[in-house]
Amino acid sequence: MLAATAIGAPLAPTAAAAAPTTRVVPTIYATIQSAVDAANPGDRIKVRAGTYLEQVSIDKDLELTGAGAGSTIIRAPGTLVPGELGTNAIVEIHGGASVTISRLAVSGPGAGTCEEGALKAGIQVFDGAHLDLSFATVTHIHDTPMVACFHSGQGIRIGGPPFTDSTGSATIRYSDINDYQDLGIIVINEGSTATISHNVVTGPGLSTVVSTLGIEMTLGAVGTVSYNVVSGNACGLPGCGPDFFNEFQEAGIVGGGAGTVITHNFLYGNQVGIYVGDSAEISQNFIVNDYFGIALQDGSFTVSKDVIVGGTGGVAVIAGFADTEAVLENVKIFGTSGEPVQEFECCGFTATTIGGP
Repeated sequence: MLAATAIGAPLAPTAAAAAPTTRVVPTIYATIQSAVDAANPGDRIKVRAGTYLEQVSIDKDLELTGAGAGSTIIRAPGTLVPGELGTNAIVEIHGGASVTISRLAVSGPGAGTCEEGALKAGIQVFDGAHLDLSFATVTHIHDTPMVACFHSGQGIRIGGPPFTDSTGSATIRYSDINDYQDLGIIVINEGSTATISHNVVTGPGLSTVVSTLGIEMTLGAVGTVSYNVVSGNACGLPGCGPDFFNEFQEAGIVGGGAGTVITHNFLYGNQVGIYVGDSAEISQNFIVNDYFGIALQDGSFTVSKDVIVGGTGGVAVIAGFADTEAVLENVKIFGTSGEPVQEFECCGFTATTIGGP
């Protein structure tokens, strides 16, 4: 005979999840890294005003908040230690962690050289990790003196080494990225994504020492870039100039691919405002630039309600490795020294423009 079972008997209570702990630097923990090491996933780290000479590596879900970007500063120490990727970053986020950072500054410069100890990035996100950055500053991301180290001096880097499956994602908003020697923000590798909005990204301007880009999505990475102010990205090195097929140019925003949206940005003082390949939705940007406001290469594009002022041309439609079709809707172009819309063709491919200013 089976024993009777009580119907509706209360279940044993389960253990409640531990509430997040707030860990305070330097009141309780002397360094940010020691607070990170002690934290449990989901904890909050509050960093009081001060300058912290350290590198920070995060591989767990955390919230890191300073006392303001002008008050709380994580600064590169004199000697940088390579991180998980074997390169030097001031802050790195990895291991699939989701990290929120706000109200602080990440600052160089580095003291290394191209041959040894170069500063790779201010913030580096890879290995499936996610960064939510807001009301922050990333600055002085370069070596001393500033030099053209290959792919070093990147303000914020989302994604791992090129041509690998290491990806990252980010939301970057209301932040100031400036004084870098390569790139302000780069999103790299297929599968990496970013939403980049309401930021100020400022390069060093025309230089015979370095060549910089503002925001770049590359090698299959895509995202939305909106309501940013991007300026001061140019190349004055030998081999740079306005000829798209024989010289190099630098741009405020570079990207392309299904899912790329570039809208409502203000770009000035860049050699090219927006340079995209494959495909992109581009709309309602205001651009004042040296060469072309918008360059569209090797794909299919829609450009709507943008305003372009000055430069050698407004829109360049370029067929270098594939046929290119550009649909221009209510685009306004003023004060260019050459034709407002110009088509460049090479190697048997055709450039076609539908509509116009």
